[in-house]
Amino acid sequence: MISKETIDEIYNAAQIEEVVADFVPLKRRGQNWVGVCPFHSDKNPSMYVSPRLGIFNCFVCHTGGNAVNFVMKHEQISYPEALRYLAKKYAINIVEDAQKEDLSEEDRLRESLIGVNKYAEQYFINQLLHTEEGQNIGLSYFKERGFTQATIEKFKLGYCPDGWDKFTQDALKAGYKLEHLIQVGLTKQSESGKTFDFYRGRVIFPIYDKLGKPVGFGGRILKKDEKIAKYFNSPENPIYHKSNVLYGFYNAQKSIKTKDNVYLVEGYTDVLSLVQAGVENVVATSGTAFPDGQIRLLKSKTNNVTVLRDGDRAGINAALKDINILLSNGFNVSVVLLPEGEDPDSFARSHRDSEIADYLKDNAKSFILFKAKVMADEAGNDPAKRAAMVKDIIQSIALIQDDITRQLYIKELAKQFDIEEKSLNAELRKYIVKSIKETAKEDSKQDLNLHLPKEESSNVTINLDKESALAHIEQSIILLILKYGAFEIDIEEQDEEGQISTRKIRLDQYIFNEFSDEMICFQQPLFQKIYEEYAVIAAKTNGQDEIKKFFVNHENTEIQQFAMSQLINEEPNISPGWEQKFEVSTDSVNNNIYKLNQAVENSILMFKLRLTEHYLKILENELSADKNEAIQAQILKHYDKVLKQRHIIANLLNTVVSQFS
Repeated sequence: MISKETIDEIYNAAQIEEVVADFVPLKRRGQNWVGVCPFHSDKNPSMYVSPRLGIFNCFVCHTGGNAVNFVMKHEQISYPEALRYLAKKYAINIVEDAQKEDLSEEDRLRESLIGVNKYAEQYFINQLLHTEEGQNIGLSYFKERGFTQATIEKFKLGYCPDGWDKFTQDALKAGYKLEHLIQVGLTKQSESGKTFDFYRGRVIFPIYDKLGKPVGFGGRILKKDEKIAKYFNSPENPIYHKSNVLYGFYNAQKSIKTKDNVYLVEGYTDVLSLVQAGVENVVATSGTAFPDGQIRLLKSKTNNVTVLRDGDRAGINAALKDINILLSNGFNVSVVLLPEGEDPDSFARSHRDSEIADYLKDNAKSFILFKAKVMADEAGNDPAKRAAMVKDIIQSIALIQDDITRQLYIKELAKQFDIEEKSLNAELRKYIVKSIKETAKEDSKQDLNLHLPKEESSNVTINLDKESALAHIEQSIILLILKYGAFEIDIEEQDEEGQISTRKIRLDQYIFNEFSDEMICFQQPLFQKIYEEYAVIAAKTNGQDEIKKFFVNHENTEIQQFAMSQLINEEPNISPGWEQKFEVSTDSVNNNIYKLNQAVENSILMFKLRLTEHYLKILENELSADKNEAIQAQILKHYDKVLKQRHIIANLLNTVVSQFS
């Protein structure tokens, strides 16, 4: 188990903006950073990262937390794994305690399956390099394909012996469980219960996740047998999801980020040959059509994608299909078609490194030029076909999210086909409007559930419906305390002789005094809990940032989620309508709109007013429920007293005039 001292050191060293930026491009916005949220299908930046508070938070899907939480969620790994990742990033030496890691059952299974794959990885390498069968069959195959020893070692290529169950028996002898071998797909079991090696007689391509852990394998058969698939791949299992993996990504990610571009190919050997030729920023999709997981992987390193495809009809069709998917996900897309009859593997093996680099540079075309060339060959001089071709290209441009980028492509299209931009823009607007309507229609179906907590989570549940004015004002009071509690405000006091003087008092202390004198409590349990905890933590520190960090990292999930959603923005965007309706402002003290004194006074008075209204409703219900005349008389007497209190408070509110600082 990682020692508490090491954990503390990791938390202190991990800078939230640095950690998130390893996976998501960020842009500065004031004291915060913003980026596209990787935890839902996000087109516009909705995730805020606050270095001051050490947290991230998405205002759409409500995912948030600290640096460790982000790594756990993004990489889908356990708490100890996330700590080890950050320790490696910040060069922190991990000190272990003697106690065993307190892992969940799911995390223990993941670690066991990763352990099985690590054993298999080393087993296959050893078979390839140090056995007669492996050298004669597997190593000879790789050498014949032109792969050097350095490439073989870099990608940890291997070989599974051709025995019926040799690997399985060796793994069992080494102490690994049969159920785990079957679960990751290394071993198969017949209906009769007989086991056999899934990859027997095949050369092995290990598949790694973003952190370099072996999560799966690809195996290529070397015998000519038309009845058996050339490639076998790991089945879906708790540690391997094909949609979340790009072959070669672990080795390529540094180069992708440095060069701000990634080449997309289709197969294992395409990646190996290109990397060996010096093109390191290359990954393979392995036949999948860019599911969300792969899109997030690419987005974490670059927005620029170059699709590299064979020059035959199948390669062209694949490129055309890829373009629209990538554009709709916000990528800048280029295409390189290889000479007909070549694939990336064969092309890399038959040309010098410099020739490959020059070809990729000279033949990269924007998606418009690529589509125009391909479709123009088919359209010929037929006006109808050429018009259809232009419309097809405009549909692709409409998928682009950024308006400036769209206009640049429209200019390029106008130049290419000698068509007025005005006409192209008119057509573009049709597709954009159509897309907006379709999106709005889809969003309307989800509107009611958009901000509701997921069933499996324990997000904040607060009664903030249209009728709950009291809940809104309670939230306002809590936000004033959390954001400005340590600020000093001016209050007026009158002595026995009637002399009025002004003194300074902390905002939180002023609110505590007001609530204590009149024994006021919050009606929302969450707010009352925060209020009580604030009183404890505020007594231990004078720093408002420390108080905020306490709540955004709170062990109670409800409190943590509420604090993250409310505190991550330096300047909260509260609509004027909201302020007008509830007659309260929680604007920043630096906003120079409302004086903090008036905001506090207004809020407390409004809170008291809402409490009296709430209490009046209770008394009205009691009057309706109880017909006993004596009891009704007592209720009416109390009702009249509360009514007078409400009148006094309402008058006070009318005398409060907001002033500029």
